[in-house]
This record gives sequence, C-alpha cells and structure tokens, in this order.
Amino acid sequence: MKRAYIRSILYNIGFYGLTATACVLCLPALLLPRKHAMWVVDLFIYTNYFLEKYVLGLRYEVRGVEHLPAHGSYIVAAKHQSAYETMKLHILFKDPAIILKKELLSIPIWGWYLKKSDVIAIDRSSREAATKSIQEGAIHMKEEGRPIVIFPQGTRVKVDATPKEKPYKIGVARIQEATGLPIIPLAMNSGMYWPRNSFFKSKGTVVFEFLKPIEPGIERGKLIAKLEKEVEGASNALMEEARKKQTDEETQRRTPLLGLVGFVLLVLAGFWTYSAYWHLVAKHVYAAYIEQVTALKGEDGPENLPAVSGYPGKMTLQVPYEIINSPDGRMAVYNLSVSGWPFPHFPLLVQSGKLSIESEAWDGALNFDSMQARLRVDGNLVTFEESDLIAGDFTGHIIGSLDFNQKPFPKMDVLVTLENHQTLLNDLAVVKIIDARTALFLGSGFEALRDPDTGFVSLPIHQKGEMLMAGPLPVMRLPIYSDVSIKRTRPTIPTQRAPSQPSPESSGPDLDSLQDPVP
Repeated sequence: MKRAYIRSILYNIGFYGLTATACVLCLPALLLPRKHAMWVVDLFIYTNYFLEKYVLGLRYEVRGVEHLPAHGSYIVAAKHQSAYETMKLHILFKDPAIILKKELLSIPIWGWYLKKSDVIAIDRSSREAATKSIQEGAIHMKEEGRPIVIFPQGTRVKVDATPKEKPYKIGVARIQEATGLPIIPLAMNSGMYWPRNSFFKSKGTVVFEFLKPIEPGIERGKLIAKLEKEVEGASNALMEEARKKQTDEETQRRTPLLGLVGFVLLVLAGFWTYSAYWHLVAKHVYAAYIEQVTALKGEDGPENLPAVSGYPGKMTLQVPYEIINSPDGRMAVYNLSVSGWPFPHFPLLVQSGKLSIESEAWDGALNFDSMQARLRVDGNLVTFEESDLIAGDFTGHIIGSLDFNQKPFPKMDVLVTLENHQTLLNDLAVVKIIDARTALFLGSGFEALRDPDTGFVSLPIHQKGEMLMAGPLPVMRLPIYSDVSIKRTRPTIPTQRAPSQPSPESSGPDLDSLQDPVP
C-alpha cells in the first residue's frame, strides 16, 4: 500500500503529543471509580480517531455486527496485525476485557491506565500460572457481562506471515471451556494501512468483520483449526479487497494538501476567535472595574487604574490599592487581584492584602491582614466555594452564598468556621460593632459550640427577620437602608495614573492615616 508520508509525520506528532498530554493531565481520573475513569479513556480514544480520520486519512468500517450477542458476555478471537485495532476495542465493544501479558501493567503511567481498565493480565511465569490467570479472569469477566477480547496468535503479525510462522494458541479454547461462552472470530485488514512497527501509515478504510459464532462443545484441536481457517481466510480476503480498492479510494477522498490546509485553517480560526474573545472580555473587565468604583465613590474615579493580564490563559485583574469613601464610612483594600478563565460561570479567585473597613457607626476601623476567596458569580448570586479572612491569629473560613436580589440587604446563607474566635470578638467590641455584653454572650455561646479536637467553631450564618444569627445566637440587627438606585454612567477612562497614586517605592497610603487611633 502507498504510504502517506507527510500525513504520517503530522499524525505521529499529534498522536504522541496527545498521548503525553493526556497521560499527565488525566492522572486524577485514576482516583475515580473505574466506570467514570473509562470516560476519560474513551475521550482519548475518540480524540485520537479524530486525528486518524482528518490528519492521517484513515477510517474504519465494521461488518457482521449481527453475529454479536445482544446481551451478556462472549469471547472475541481477533486477528492482530497492528496497534490500530487495540485503540478501537473500546469503540467496537462496550467495556471490553482485554487479555494481555502482565508485564504491560508495569509500564509507567500507561500501565496504570491499563490496570484501571480492569484487564485480564496473563502471568507467564509458568504454563500453570498462565492458564490459571486466563481462566479465572475470564470467569470473572463473564460474571460482569463484559466481552472478552483475545488475540489467539499472541502477538502482532505481519500481513504476509502464515499461521505456520505464527500459530494460533490453545488459550482461547481453554477460555471457552472455563466459561462456556461462544467465540466470535474477528477478521481485519488493519496491517495493510498501519503496518507492524512502522512509522509511516496509509490512507484508506480498515475493515473489521465479525464472523459466525463458534459455539462451545468442539474438541480443542478442531476448534483451533476451525478458528484459524475462518479468521485467516476472511482476513486474506479483506486484504485483497484493500489492494483492489486503493486506487478508487484515493480518487474519492480529498487530496492530502486540502485536508492539511483545512485542518490548519480550523486551528487558526479557533485560535483567532479565542484571542478576539479574550481581549474583548479584558476590555470589558477593565472598563467595568472603573465604572463600578466610580459609581461607588461618586468621585473622579479609582485611585489606580487596573492592570489586566494573563493572555492566552487565565485573566487576572490587579490593583495596587483602592480607597472607597461613602457617607456611611470608608474601605481600603491593598494588592487586590481577581483571576479566572474568561467564560461565564467559571470560578474566580479573589485575593488581597490588607483590608480596612470604617463606619460612622463605629469607633474605629476593622482591619484584616489578608483575604482569599474562590467564588462563582451568577447574576446577583455570589457563591463562595471556599474563602479565608485573616486578622492576626484569627482565621475565618466561609462557604455559602450571598443573594443580592433580596432588598434592602442581601440574603445570607453561609457556613463559617472560626479559628481563635475570641480575637475577632475582641476586635468587634473595640470598634463597637457589638457591645461588650454581646461579645461576652457570643464568646460563651461559641465556647459551647467549639470542637474539642480542633478548637474550631463552625456555625451557619443566616437571617431571621432583621436579625443576623450565628447558629442559634443573635449577633446584630441588620440596618434598613432605603432602596436608592445609583445612577451609573460609563466613566471616561483615564489615560494615566491618578494624582494620588503613590510612587513605585510605596505600597499605598498608610492604614493608620485612614482611621482614628483605636483605644
């Protein structure tokens, strides 16, 4: 058969790149149940077939499917001419159990996937061990209703090799004796297009042909002779058919150059579309940040212009510091960073350094050392998948959601885990967010809820009317604000830093300058 040299080079580059990438990136799938891990294997197989079909120009055809049992387990005795058919077993059969030599399970990474797929591994240390491992494995697969696939010649054979050179072995007969299952012979011509141990392949159509079942009850020698005659005869006929059809198939298919150009154009179009989308989202995020901060501050604009980076990977918005003043108070945030893939409903990672919050109703500022949160935003619903708020030796872990559709304050449904909760209560009392009596009351309640092993306090935070509740304990009455809409207009985006931005040597204004001293 005429070899497709350029197509073969391109395909092999894609195949080995796909295999290396999949083996590493899909390692977490090995921790999943076998059923779910096989979805990853199937994805790899179908992706590889995409490369075979559109880069290499190699397709396949299946004949004789009417000979396969509709239900239950059965034995498939297949011709083995190349690695091509081994990558089609999960397409031809539903959850096949493949018989192979045990040594293959020791191949790094690749062997782990073989083991996860639950194959029948032959122990070839002795004839007795090999027979026992095959029969016990086959009986187990019969009980699970899985098709059992065996290559009777035990290895890949060249298209011109005779059964005398590579004889059919007795193992398939022993499997049938142990299980009582029918044998479905499988002939093929894969070696014509994908030669054994050859880098270069051919375009064309591989044909798999299932033959009539061989029912149990035939003596071993006669069974092997019958299987050999039928598989070899059908495979030789398919190979001769491939030789005769080669010229016709070449004229019916697209030229190699057209297929290659189409594939390259498809890749380039996809990359261009993604690039345009990425930069469009980046522009929107940049403008939206300035618009939101300007609307909140009611002033000229943000203290610092944001920087959006990360192309072509995750998008990251960074701001050195920002101060937001309002009639009710003031908030300062330092080293703010928001990152995530620029697609709807994908999680966002929000991080910051120091946080300082002041209110006209407090006697000082509430300060935190850092914040980190992994969240998802769906309209006005914000879901915290995990988050940490740190102040000194206090850490608050928060999961749950805030629904800003509720007015006049968002609906809160979160679970909070506190480490060293007394530090937080002291800080809240110092700035008079809660009074000393409430701090003592909450401290006593938290102690009662504290886990004796970890020392942590876990409790749900929710609303009961106008009261904010920490588990069964009332924390504070939520203020009722009038529903005043903020008129938002698209601000003029500054072209240079605001005058109040600090020099590169400074990290921003001092926290102490943002608040009155706390007694």
